[in-house]
Amino acid sequence: MSSPSLDSSVEGLFPPLLHRDQQYALIRVAELLLLGLAIWRFWRFTLSPIIHPDNPKELPYWIPFFGHGLAFFHNSQTLLARASKHFGASKEPFALNVFGSKLYVISDPKQTNEVYKNLETLSFIEFVQTLFRTNGVSEAGIKAAYTDLPSDKSGFPNPQGKSLGGTLVRNMHTHQLAPGENLDKLEIRFLEYFQKHLTLPMMRKACAPYILAQDDSSVDVPLMRWCSEYFVRAGGLAYFGDMLGAVDPELAPTFIAFDDLSWQAIYQYPSFWSKLMRAKLDQTQRAFKKYFDIPQSQRTGDAWFTKAMENELRAVGLDTNDIATILVTLHWAINTNTRKTAFWMLTYLLRNPSYIEPLRKETAAAFNGESFIDLEYLHDKCPLLEGVWFETLRMASNAASVRLVKKDTIIGNKVLRKGNRIMIPYRLFHFDEAVYGDDIYSFKPERFANASAEKLTRGDSWRPFGGGKTMCSGRHVAKRATLMFAAIVLHKFDIEIVGDKKMPIPDLGRPVLGIMAVKDDDDYTVRVSERKAIV
Repeated sequence: MSSPSLDSSVEGLFPPLLHRDQQYALIRVAELLLLGLAIWRFWRFTLSPIIHPDNPKELPYWIPFFGHGLAFFHNSQTLLARASKHFGASKEPFALNVFGSKLYVISDPKQTNEVYKNLETLSFIEFVQTLFRTNGVSEAGIKAAYTDLPSDKSGFPNPQGKSLGGTLVRNMHTHQLAPGENLDKLEIRFLEYFQKHLTLPMMRKACAPYILAQDDSSVDVPLMRWCSEYFVRAGGLAYFGDMLGAVDPELAPTFIAFDDLSWQAIYQYPSFWSKLMRAKLDQTQRAFKKYFDIPQSQRTGDAWFTKAMENELRAVGLDTNDIATILVTLHWAINTNTRKTAFWMLTYLLRNPSYIEPLRKETAAAFNGESFIDLEYLHDKCPLLEGVWFETLRMASNAASVRLVKKDTIIGNKVLRKGNRIMIPYRLFHFDEAVYGDDIYSFKPERFANASAEKLTRGDSWRPFGGGKTMCSGRHVAKRATLMFAAIVLHKFDIEIVGDKKMPIPDLGRPVLGIMAVKDDDDYTVRVSERKAIV
């Protein structure tokens, strides 16, 4: 018996109301479309790479224009891992098509240095300016901030005659945050907040809006909410003094609500799809505008950077609205990562509790009873704590660096074409078995023990803070504040998971400025109680 023909098998797919000649026409159209798709795909992913061997190879896809867009926005890390496996050990730059836009991916850690050093044909400024525009900075404000200034201008030194946005802001932030007197003062402000608020009586007050249960000896709180509110309030105090919190006592939860939705700003969602994010951003910006409307003489306790930055922006003609919006964007960069790093650090420790007592013993000499007395001891003599910091960053970092190709550029023997974008996916490097071992999905601070710490953290595969001119200038204060918080919490409290002990699922699909969020904002509850004996 002969098998059914293609025509007869496909006929059943069409409604019986169609005439036979209409069914035949539709079948032929479908056949032509499939043939065209097969020819297009053969050309694009087989012949074209042979004819143009200098171009980065594209990860194949089936639907023109859409490409890998849906997969990229659903879970970019899974897509990147699949692409890396597809191209094997070549480590050459490859390309993804994301809704018609070509994205070059740097998969070899050694090639990241080529990207960082190229300041002529690769640019990062466009992405910063786009973020400022999305957040509401005026075109006049952006133009003023990115216009080169005289080398002999007053205020912060500008020997190279660069613009505020292009160079000076970063230099000023480095002046504030590089190890030295300014950083030490900032660290002390974090310590003052944590010392005051990390007691059970103060937690009952500070955490009152979100305490889930309490008794005479403990409180139950959602861990991410607790870490987030404490770090955002401490960061606000350190940078802006008491006045910012006085202007809007609810600024911390408002900002956190914005930050949780800020991926919509990064993706430039239209306003009708991002109403809640926009509302929380507007509230945050209004608070900052009120703050900067207050005379400087009445704003005390702030960091050097805050008034210095304000003065520089006013000197080039920016109004208070633009100043508030720019400082909100910097506030976002400052606070988005420390709160999540503290959450993931405590999360990994609670699920690997064998590290807790050794950490308490290691950090005990930094305390006198309940008082924190020796920051230098914490900086220099706690290798296990530092290993926990490094391992948390390795596992929780979800950042990527981007550049715009302004002119055809050769990276890794491939020509990256003008007008496209480059992406450096740091998380992919942090889970390289050849560098970190075959247990990369296990939390093992000891992988950074002794000489291994310097070897791993100075290698090309270690990029939790980016690199080059765009390396995060806040990395030192982030480390000091996070380790200080963790040390105080473990020293003063017993902490345990309440209810379901399953590991929170990280959100690896949404873009972030550094540390991964929790999928679907799935926080979990911990019970915090005073330790019975503190030495």
